[in-house]
Amino acid sequence: MESKFFKLLAAYAPTSQNESAYDEKVLRTAKRYSVEPINIENGIFPILYDSFISQPKPIIISGSAGDGKTYLLRKLYETLNGEQEKWSEDHIPEVYNDNFTVKFIKDFTEIERANKVAILEGLYKSIYEESKELYIIAANDGILTDTLREYISEKDQYGQLLTLIEDHIEDPSLKNDLILLDLSQTSSAYNFELLLKEVLIQCDRYESDCPSLTDPEVFCPIHSNIELLKKEHVQKQLLTIIRSCDLNYNHITLRKLFMLIANMILGYQGDKKIFNSCEMAIEYFNEPRRKSDASFYNNIFADNLSKSKQDQSPFKELRELRIGYETTNNIDNFILFGDINTPELHAKELDNPFFDFNAFNGVKENYLNEGEEENNVKILEYLVFLRRHLFFNYTDEINWQSITINSKDLIAYEYAERFYMDVVSPLTQNMKVSKHIIKELALGLNRVFLGELLSKDGSSSLYIATSLTGTMSKLSSEVLSVIAFNQKHINQGIHLKLLKGFDDKYCKVNLEIEFEGRSIATLELDLHMFEFLERISDGILPTSFSVEYYERVLTFKSQIVNHILQNQELDTSFNLFTLNDFEGTLQFDEIQVGDRYVREG
Repeated sequence: MESKFFKLLAAYAPTSQNESAYDEKVLRTAKRYSVEPINIENGIFPILYDSFISQPKPIIISGSAGDGKTYLLRKLYETLNGEQEKWSEDHIPEVYNDNFTVKFIKDFTEIERANKVAILEGLYKSIYEESKELYIIAANDGILTDTLREYISEKDQYGQLLTLIEDHIEDPSLKNDLILLDLSQTSSAYNFELLLKEVLIQCDRYESDCPSLTDPEVFCPIHSNIELLKKEHVQKQLLTIIRSCDLNYNHITLRKLFMLIANMILGYQGDKKIFNSCEMAIEYFNEPRRKSDASFYNNIFADNLSKSKQDQSPFKELRELRIGYETTNNIDNFILFGDINTPELHAKELDNPFFDFNAFNGVKENYLNEGEEENNVKILEYLVFLRRHLFFNYTDEINWQSITINSKDLIAYEYAERFYMDVVSPLTQNMKVSKHIIKELALGLNRVFLGELLSKDGSSSLYIATSLTGTMSKLSSEVLSVIAFNQKHINQGIHLKLLKGFDDKYCKVNLEIEFEGRSIATLELDLHMFEFLERISDGILPTSFSVEYYERVLTFKSQIVNHILQNQELDTSFNLFTLNDFEGTLQFDEIQVGDRYVREG
């Protein structure tokens, strides 16, 4: 039983022996273990290649370390008939294509300062002076633009180049004399889906001789994790949580996705942190140890790793979803007491290869009867594990007695699915977002703008209010303007605008306020902001949910107020509002300001 592929996969794991962190090491590592390297086709390269072939022009590929910049460069070099030997040997390999000399800068970050200047000069000439030398550059986020800023005082023309690059970063759809691909603006969820599929195929291809596959008495946590990861609903929930990171604009690089999947399959809470063979994993669990210590339910959140690793991407972003810690009384009551009246349902919903009912029942009994601190710690560990199991596994709602248990109660973002299905998906298909969603967002904004629990009936308009002492005040008293929406043929309202990335798998959403026919303010609508406004719309003002997001809404309000104050004539009256305590509706009092008196209208 020789684990070839698992040794390669272990090389991607989050350990100090991470051998396959860089493109140049991947091929050597795969060759050493006599397996195919793990590659995916996410559609980025064909777009890049077709754009270049149709009109040869300079290319900048930016992104964080581990996004796959060097891989894309090497693939483009080879597709343009570049020699593999020269790719490794030459500092700046070149190919000749369509009367152009194409120079490949494998890592602009590592280039010496003097050479950086020469490259920038060549890039400028290829764009603005029709030079026959084209540069294809890989650079970490910000490095190229920061370098240009350094030299603007010496070379004025670099200001023009800097503006061009920044315009492309802001709008990836631009088509002119430059191709810019920012890999930070690609879909982590789509890459994860492709990568997980490829890894599972390779597992079946190379690791099919594990004795656990033919002998049910043999426990191999590696293959137990693999079988769980093949389940359709488990994959759906995995995509949900990775997509949640995307929707919060927390991009996870390809390298980190490799790391995540390796840890999910091979991780365990033991000295070495990672198994690199079935033999090692089976031998470890020949001793009486908790099988859950090697479950992907825990590995995906880095429970097997050190605190410092848990605080790094991708585990930091995933742990912030609080899966295993978010719960309700109904969920925990089902876990603890569901076996009393509905033992078959309880066993069916909680059964998995890593769970020991006998051990759980023993800990539960001690916890319920004795309540010692040690038992409290043990029962909490079981609850965390079983909440995660429920989140990833059940395909429908669990109906227990008169209670319905929903998976959305097991994650920090209750509205993640709604944001994706009812906002992002329609916008990507050039469809309108439902009026119901717009009304909910407007109600959330109104309640923050006014600092009052406005009635749900008050969401047909957006009330722009101020406290008379400052736009950042929590409470407002004067309504400056009312922006109506949900009406036809008016030049004002709330609009959701989609900003696409280099491909159609990535996007951002902005909430824009239209007033008198023009956009006057923009609020970035990531998942966290959507959740924040939806919770307020439901009747909660959760400033503790995120003070940062509360202040962002107040800043958004300030943009609107400042525009109105700067563009409207001063009036001799102003509207104060009060809130009807019984219905939560607004009542207005118009105050007339005269030379000698103030008159209430």
